[in-house]
Amino acid sequence: MKTPWRKLYVLSTAGALSWLGSALTTFAVILRDKDTVGAGGVSVYLLAFGIPSIFMAPISGLISDKFSSRQVIVPALTVMGLSSATLAMGLPVWWTPIALLITATAGTLVGPSMQAVEVTFTTPEDLPRVTGLMQSMASFGTLFAPALGGILVSTSGYIWPFIIDAFSFWLLAIVFVGINLNRPAVKHEVGEKLQAMAGVRFVLSDRLIRALVVLVGVLVITLGSFSVGEVFLVKDELKASDLIYGIVGAAFAAGSILGALATAAIKLKKHFHALAVIAGIGVLVLTILGFSLATHWWVAIAMAFLAGIGNSVLNAYAISIIMTRAPQEMLGRVNAAIGAIIQTGSVLGIVISGIAIAAFGVRPVMLAGAVLSAIILTIFGPDVIRYGRTFTDEKPIESAE
Repeated sequence: MKTPWRKLYVLSTAGALSWLGSALTTFAVILRDKDTVGAGGVSVYLLAFGIPSIFMAPISGLISDKFSSRQVIVPALTVMGLSSATLAMGLPVWWTPIALLITATAGTLVGPSMQAVEVTFTTPEDLPRVTGLMQSMASFGTLFAPALGGILVSTSGYIWPFIIDAFSFWLLAIVFVGINLNRPAVKHEVGEKLQAMAGVRFVLSDRLIRALVVLVGVLVITLGSFSVGEVFLVKDELKASDLIYGIVGAAFAAGSILGALATAAIKLKKHFHALAVIAGIGVLVLTILGFSLATHWWVAIAMAFLAGIGNSVLNAYAISIIMTRAPQEMLGRVNAAIGAIIQTGSVLGIVISGIAIAAFGVRPVMLAGAVLSAIILTIFGPDVIRYGRTFTDEKPIESAE
């Protein structure tokens, strides 16, 4: 029994193209509409991406476990492609958040199912490396998106980013069927409908995962200032061009690639994983502080690069901790539950930041977010490190070719 690396490389490559398309759409809609909808409107766009992870969590997690991955992923990716394609049709601005909402809702089914596939066909010792592979390829795709988006928007308008996004979803569906890594449906006991929240109960019962999710969930509330404020800081405060704004996004992706490659190459002992998560969060907090004090777009590029590294390290080791400890028959629901908890914090952060930036400006809000994040890390970080020191045992995970 071994990890099917060749198939995972093919899947990660298709995933990179899909991330390229998604990043192009995010870049294009925010750049196209920021002056029309303002900070509040940008918040609404980001909420359209984030809210489905919350209200769909019990449903998407249960569906991911109750049906085979192919039954879930292929139809969902088809819908995502159709929704993205509508953005190229010149429809009124009110349609944009609706299309984003449809895409994100379908995406809540793809995420847990795809994660469950990766865990099912990966040996436990290879899981951090596979996570790093998937993350680095996703970052590689997003690396080119801002620069490519800037070129496409400058030369041909806003149509091609959305067309590319649509076809990238359909290509990923075709590749997923072609590699034949299909996690079968999990056999459930009678009364399964009552077990839809089992993922949440597991998360709350495991003290390491509980501490980790509480820390990250609360942190993303304060870090929401970056999600909403980046475009206004780079474009309005630092007077950067569309190309430079794209390069800032590319710098984040480049940092993510470097961080993911490092986590894939270094076999860190299990009881250091929690410490690595804390280190990744610490880097993110410092970069938000750097953004708030930036006086030139070169600083923004440097901070974005460092933020990519921190985010990559955080994701790789946090996912490894969670997926290694999750029961095999509950992978979809655990993944969906964690996504919902963290996304709730993200939605709150986006709402609060959108209102605050409109009222006080982007720099003061980012500075306040960095300070509050540092305080939260100081309060909750020690619990994660303490429980993480006992993280040496692994749940049995089947591996198959």
